Amino acid sequence: MMASVKRAACFLLVVLLLLSGCAKTTPTPNEIPTIEQPDLMQTSVALVTLAAGQTLAAGASATPNPTLASTATPSQIPTIARSATPEPEATSSVECNRASPGTPFDLTIPDNTKLYAGQEFTKTWRLVNSGSCKWTRLYKLVFFSQNPMGAMQEQFLTGEVLTGQAIDLSVTFYAPTSPGVYQSNWMLQDPDGNLFGIGPNADAPFYVRIEVMQEPSPTPEASLTPTPKP
Repeated sequence: MMASVKRAACFLLVVLLLLSGCAKTTPTPNEIPTIEQPDLMQTSVALVTLAAGQTLAAGASATPNPTLASTATPSQIPTIARSATPEPEATSSVECNRASPGTPFDLTIPDNTKLYAGQEFTKTWRLVNSGSCKWTRLYKLVFFSQNPMGAMQEQFLTGEVLTGQAIDLSVTFYAPTSPGVYQSNWMLQDPDGNLFGIGPNADAPFYVRIEVMQEPSPTPEASLTPTPKP
């Protein structure tokens, strides 16, 4: 299209030059009056503009109008049904590890029992599993505070204890050698090392308390000495 415009412009320029050359000659009275140069220039410009417009119009008519691509209708994304949120399980208000005194609680060696210095004795408590967890053989009876009085300071339970069941726990002690009142506090321990006991918050230890007396010294026997005869 641009090449056609250029060719038409060149052709018109050549015609314009020829006409301008002819316009310089002096006309004779019988000749046809020539067109002045400004008129020739305006005519040439008009012809070039007309030719260019016709060429552009022809090219535009030949070029097909672009058609807009059809917009595809978006497909609806399927919605995923949300699963129902599970309700939280109701947690028991009872603590997992908790002990309560059995009936009776002190099976042996009631509080303030009088013993002699160095005397061996065995204390037995009866405890009830009042928590929500089972006591397994991995649970321990452990020394907590004050005076261990020569006892083994931890021992595993002898059997499993379900919720509501009781167990008798025994520890062998030795009374101290000095007179006075002595107490040994003990608790239970779960496999994770958590201590628990009795009381409203399951944090109170159970204990044994004794009074040590001085062992009386044996009374020497009187020896009878025979009276010599004179």
